[in-house]
Parts: sequence; C-alpha cells; structure tokens
Amino acid sequence: MLSALLATLVYVFYHILHFEQVGLPVAPVSIIGVGLAIFLGFRNSSAYDRWWEARKIWGGIVNYSRTWGMEVTSFIQPVDRLAAPEVNEAKRILIYRHIAWLYAMAMHLRKQMKLETLAPFLNSRDAELVKEFKNIPSQLFNLQSNHVEEIFQKDALNEFKHLELNRKLEEFYNLQGKAERIKNTVFPYYYNYFTRVFLRLFLVILPFALVDEMGWESIPLSVAISFVFEILDKSGTITEEPFEGRAADTPMTALCRTIEIDLRQMLGENELPEPIKPRMTKFGAAFLE
Repeated sequence: MLSALLATLVYVFYHILHFEQVGLPVAPVSIIGVGLAIFLGFRNSSAYDRWWEARKIWGGIVNYSRTWGMEVTSFIQPVDRLAAPEVNEAKRILIYRHIAWLYAMAMHLRKQMKLETLAPFLNSRDAELVKEFKNIPSQLFNLQSNHVEEIFQKDALNEFKHLELNRKLEEFYNLQGKAERIKNTVFPYYYNYFTRVFLRLFLVILPFALVDEMGWESIPLSVAISFVFEILDKSGTITEEPFEGRAADTPMTALCRTIEIDLRQMLGENELPEPIKPRMTKFGAAFLE
C-alpha cells in the first residue's frame, strides 16, 4: 500500500503537475538494486543453511533415539544382581527419561519450558531433581549416564554394550550442542540492519526512476517489485530462526511424538498416543508443530 501510494504521488507530480524534477535516472537505482540483491542473497543463503542444519540435527535425533531404544531393550539382560522385574523397570526408566529429554529439548530451544509436560515420563526422584536444573536436557543425560553405570556395575551390561550406550549419549550431547549453537548464535546484526536500510532506500527511489519512461504503468510495477524484495527480506528473517514453532520451522513437537510412539512400542506398550496430524494454515500450508 505504501509503495502504491508513493508511486501514485510520483506519477501525479511528474505527469499531471508536470514537476519533472522528481524523475531520476535508472542507472543509479539499478546499481542500488544490484547491491541489495547481493545482501539479500547472502542473508537468505545463510538463513537457509541454518534451517537445513536444524532439520539434519533433528533427523539425527530421530535415528539415534530409535537406536537408543533398540539397544536399551536388547542389551540389558537379567543377572543374579538384577532380576527380570528390575531389568524391565530399568529399561522403562531409561526409555521414558529419554522421551522426557526429547520434549525438554524442544521446549528448551523454544524457551518455553513446562515441567508438567515432562512429569508423565519421569519418576518422582527425577521429577524433583529437574526443578533445580538450569539446563534440563543436559542434566537428564547426566542422570541417564549414571543410571547406565549402575546397571553396568550390577553386571547386566558387558563392557562393549556399556560403551555403546555411552556413545549414544555422547551423540545426543553433540546434537543438542549443535541445536543450541543455532539457537544462541545471533545472525550478524549489520547484515540485517544494512539490508533493511538498502531495501527501504531502494523502494523509496524506485518509482522516481520508473515514472519517466513508463507513465502510469510505473505504479503497478513499483508495487510488484517492492513486493518481491519485501518477501525476500521477510523469508530470510523467518528462515534464520528454525526453532520458533512456526509453519516452516522444524516440527519438533511432532517429531517428539513420533519418537515417543516408537520407543514405547519397543517396550511392548499398546496404549499409545496418536501422531500429531498437520493442520492447515489460513494460507493453505500444512503446519506441523
């Protein structure tokens, strides 16, 4: 609307009021447009890299979570110091604590931590401990490591299996760190700031360069060009933050639910939650939270 209003005013001044001094040559405006395109291209490319890395991180979390469930349910076996009922309970605690980590990870990245969401997956001791944790996902893995060590000390795990489970915990730590790096690394402010400055400058002077040669057609063309550049700027701004829970962001909650279903089935459970189904946005896009 602002572009249409500005282009209309320029047209009125130039062609109706014959105030031809408002016209500008096309060449300098084109040079500014080229510089703006370079800034937008670099920023959007970097933003897409962050978005794609976030997708790969959560793809790794899905794969390693399934491997974790497979190894926990098959590696830990009853021995004299750990009877079958205790083994089954240990497996359930390790699996459920990992599910709690998944949801805690998603909320940690969105900065929306809700302990009541974790409560169904933690025993009373763990539920009290997490209240004191600053970084809940990280500390949940510390609990996992200590628990695995206890099982190993009771001879329910051999050295190889113990090492493999600890390797999975290490890989989860790495994936969490990569996700936190994206979340906590602010995109260089000067790219955002100067891109916005150049964009505003370009959109303001654009109709002044088009009005001489195009007449009234400069109005819709100015609006169209302004729309394209504004959308490029907006898409880069949104894409560079992939953990905010928007339609195009990494669907962490849906992925957590998918992994939860898989892991609980590995425990032999039948009463499982339903997968999170996509809902449609007002623009017709499928949205998974």
